[in-house]
Amino acid sequence: MPDERFFLAIDAGTTMIKAVLTRADGGFVDTAAAKLQILMPRQGWCEMDMETVWQAVCGAVGTLREKNGTVWGNICAVGICAQGDGMWPVDAGGKPVRNAVLWNDTRAEGLIDYDAINKTCVALEASPLFPGACPVILRWLKEYEPENYRRIAAVLHCKDWLNYRLTGQLATDQSDASTSLMNIYTKKYKFSLLEMLGIGSCQECFPRVAASDEVVGTVTGQVTELLGIPTGTPVIAGAIDVLAAATGCGVTAPAQKGTVIGTTLCNYVVLDEDGARVNAGEIGSVLCHTQPGTYIRLMAALSGASALDWVRREILADEPYPQLEQEIDKLPVGSEGVFFHPYLYGERAPFRLGTASSGFFGLQACHTRYHMARAAFEGVALSLYDCYRSLPSGEDVFAVAGGAAKSDLVCQMVCDCMGEKTVRCREKELGILGVVRLLQKACGFPVLSGAAERDSFFPDMEKHEQYKKLYMEFCFLKDAMLPFWKRRQ
Repeated sequence: MPDERFFLAIDAGTTMIKAVLTRADGGFVDTAAAKLQILMPRQGWCEMDMETVWQAVCGAVGTLREKNGTVWGNICAVGICAQGDGMWPVDAGGKPVRNAVLWNDTRAEGLIDYDAINKTCVALEASPLFPGACPVILRWLKEYEPENYRRIAAVLHCKDWLNYRLTGQLATDQSDASTSLMNIYTKKYKFSLLEMLGIGSCQECFPRVAASDEVVGTVTGQVTELLGIPTGTPVIAGAIDVLAAATGCGVTAPAQKGTVIGTTLCNYVVLDEDGARVNAGEIGSVLCHTQPGTYIRLMAALSGASALDWVRREILADEPYPQLEQEIDKLPVGSEGVFFHPYLYGERAPFRLGTASSGFFGLQACHTRYHMARAAFEGVALSLYDCYRSLPSGEDVFAVAGGAAKSDLVCQMVCDCMGEKTVRCREKELGILGVVRLLQKACGFPVLSGAAERDSFFPDMEKHEQYKKLYMEFCFLKDAMLPFWKRRQ
């Protein structure tokens, strides 16, 4: 007889909310989605209306409820993964103080001496800071929006805000907390960093830290009236989306590695504690993984699929991806001399410079829009390769996930660029699958083991040698542009 207990798992990304109803054994039942809007009121600013995000979650969950009413009352747990970094501030009444400031916001680029403070971060075994990190945004608010700064009672991450709306409880998890301020080994905040930033008074604003699979609250009666989820249903702390996706891929053991080619481009290698201590640095992060005793060395470049979407929208008039990729595939490696830097939002890994910008190089009259499109695809692949040059070597195979990884062309291109076997999990909602595994553990159910079904890609080593030469030119152009980018600070 099938288990009639169900999970509600939510993935709150930068561009989309996805809500999935699954059986307790992990089988997907139904999916609903809602789009999100990024607000850019000024150059370099990236924000979201917090109430609008909650309403988008309610809309997606409401659609699931309408379609699955006969089993809706059997939901036994809820879990969320979401975009990380940034700051989602609430006041003493639990209301948003202002729009959330997102992970790719660069308004605070010139606010502090990042090189100096990040030496202290590494010494304190905390992740380095960058303009989209919560403490830096708090410092910016104190200086430029002092009234809003004084109203803040709690600073949350995206999933923490949604968990609060479900439960009325303030908490975060170890994966999100390890993005800034927390000692990743003791799991304690290092408030001395706030003192260095001149915002020591914010210590009480940071919520308690829980394990990703820990229950942090239960669904309130108000939410039951709104969404029909049974009152008292446990809600787990959840995880940052990239680590949820890694968990869904089965990338949880030391030396395994992977990339999420989503809005951002997250490249990582799993480490044990000894490996984490050896590989800490002032660029990128070492985050607490969802499995006890494991960590992820992360190089998260700011532009992944977002760069491809921009080129498709602005240069190719929203030409369908299948048609676009068919044309790209006709062109040789190297786009016949055209290069593209994908730094549309600045960059934070493997180098940190908020004023870095995108550009096409080598364009001549013989080139077409498809040369530019292929150059953009190759630019993202070369950015990925650039990040892995700064990561521990890990195994000689890596897993890819994220929206752009649905493309065979993208997977083969990064495979050729890396020169390593590449695997792609066939399950499209890997963040959701990771959340389901956390829910199974939290509820005492058998946890899905191993990885989902995979597609394998094998490198063309002749093309790999070509990409290695392109990488040298890519870096030469990057170094040549650095003085110009730095003049814009």
